[in-house]
Amino acid sequence: MKKYTVTLMPENLKLQAVENATLKDVFGEYGIKFEFPCAGTGKCKKCKVRIVKGSSEDEVLACRFKVTEDVVVEIPKMEQKHEILEEGVEREVELDPLVKKRYAELPPPSLEDNRDDLKRLTGNVPLKSNLKVLRELPEKIRESEFKVTLVTWKDEVLAIEKGDTSLVHLGMAFDIGTTTIAGYLLNLSTGAEIARVSALNPQTKFGTDVISRINLASQTPDGLEKLHREVVNELNNLIEKALAGTDFKREDIYAVTTVGNTTMQHLFLKVQPKYLALAPYVPVFSEPVVVDAAELGIRINPDGKVFAMPNIAGFVGADTVSAALACEMDKYDELRLLIDIGTNGEMVLGTKDKLLACSTAAGPAFEGVHIACGMRGATGAIDHVKIEEGLKYTVIGGGKPAGICGSGLLDIVAELLKVGIVDKRGRMAKPETISGPAEIYKDRLRDINGFLSFVLEEDTATGQPVFVNQKDIREVQLAKGAIAAGIQILLEFFGAEVEDIKEVFLAGAFGNYLKPESACRIGLIPPELEGRIKPVGNAAGVGAKLALLSEREYERAVRLSQNIHYIELSALPQFSQIFAKKIVF
Repeated sequence: MKKYTVTLMPENLKLQAVENATLKDVFGEYGIKFEFPCAGTGKCKKCKVRIVKGSSEDEVLACRFKVTEDVVVEIPKMEQKHEILEEGVEREVELDPLVKKRYAELPPPSLEDNRDDLKRLTGNVPLKSNLKVLRELPEKIRESEFKVTLVTWKDEVLAIEKGDTSLVHLGMAFDIGTTTIAGYLLNLSTGAEIARVSALNPQTKFGTDVISRINLASQTPDGLEKLHREVVNELNNLIEKALAGTDFKREDIYAVTTVGNTTMQHLFLKVQPKYLALAPYVPVFSEPVVVDAAELGIRINPDGKVFAMPNIAGFVGADTVSAALACEMDKYDELRLLIDIGTNGEMVLGTKDKLLACSTAAGPAFEGVHIACGMRGATGAIDHVKIEEGLKYTVIGGGKPAGICGSGLLDIVAELLKVGIVDKRGRMAKPETISGPAEIYKDRLRDINGFLSFVLEEDTATGQPVFVNQKDIREVQLAKGAIAAGIQILLEFFGAEVEDIKEVFLAGAFGNYLKPESACRIGLIPPELEGRIKPVGNAAGVGAKLALLSEREYERAVRLSQNIHYIELSALPQFSQIFAKKIVF
């Protein structure tokens, strides 16, 4: 088959492409970090590159452009600093790690005490052992003069180390998000956090939403393996990054906890997620899964364990369980609401006696997908907007804006609603109809690509104006309507009113950075709750740490997953009607 050279600028990378391969295919083959938010369907128009040498010297979509000759392609900078939320509201727990270390000084054998080596090691405690431990046992205990450290999980001896290594005991907790991954290196002998690390989830190159990845895993022969390998490799990279600059090594890590939505947990474990995308949206598993790290290819101590936390349902996963654990949703007498708005919106409502959960497809707009100038929370993104004696905005990293992220999008819609440029039905006013205080902004209203648009800035990093248009407003309405409808349905099933909610926990990056007044002004969250909103940061990551540090918290998470009752919104006849009402601002 004929091959051509694809030269990527400005890095001057030369790649080989078979005839008629798309640039998306080429980038994937060579591991080029380039995102395709709509998984290469051509719908989002976010994968634009410029052909600077070839018969069609123009801007093209990398997912659609086929290579039929040698070409030089200019792509945006490959490295871009993203704002990845690692912090969360912490709480202390009694230290009792899942994997334990215990130092023991054993009495040497004698004619009077000729117990077998395993009984001598375990004493009166009935512990099981694997074949590897048995094979190493006789020499290790004698070479260390019968002074050894036992590494155990429940009633099983995982490993034996010479001498007293009880203080060299590490674990990693991971929050595997659809978009980002956050990792935490913990000292399991003290409970101290040693390092925090994060990265974009490399699976985003196959699509920003879980459905795109489920389709790849189920419809492509090696799709599941690709997605699994991408996340495992990134976890291993983050482990090395966390250890860098410390005196520890990866063999000192014996336990890893992972949380993520149900699809991410399936892909991480290389379990086929196909039926998550088909009604009635059934996962393969919901219970926690404990697996040998070596079996998954996680590069910690070969005898270590990986604990994949439990899920609730097809679209409410271990990340929601973990966030509920971090926020202690099971301890309150009065009503609490937990909302995590990411690629999907998950909600948990209840008290210690009753907990309900649901999920809504609300996230894409708030992550910049399907938004004309939308982008993630990265350098160059407008993250907050205020219209008050002029239009003011802030940009992540400073400098000129390149686009607008979720929190900025929420702000600008709320501000346009406040000044009357957008009405309650979401319609953007035409310039000639604007009067009063908003009249000074009517020059910002213009037709861009066939849509009435409001321009935030023309002097930008891309040379193109940053704006929101009528279609963007509709996307926000759909997203906010789904979240608001979910909240109302949870209240109806619980038999409560909005006023009964004493506190709202907002989890995740979007929830952490949004302005409560903007969320309440557009009706994303009921206005009555504005003063009761508490951002809790990466609560899922905090829960993963708690489970790693405390066997009691781990078991508590398992109980939470079993006791939270899931409500499938698509099965409810009233959902469409409530959703339609909630679209209105």
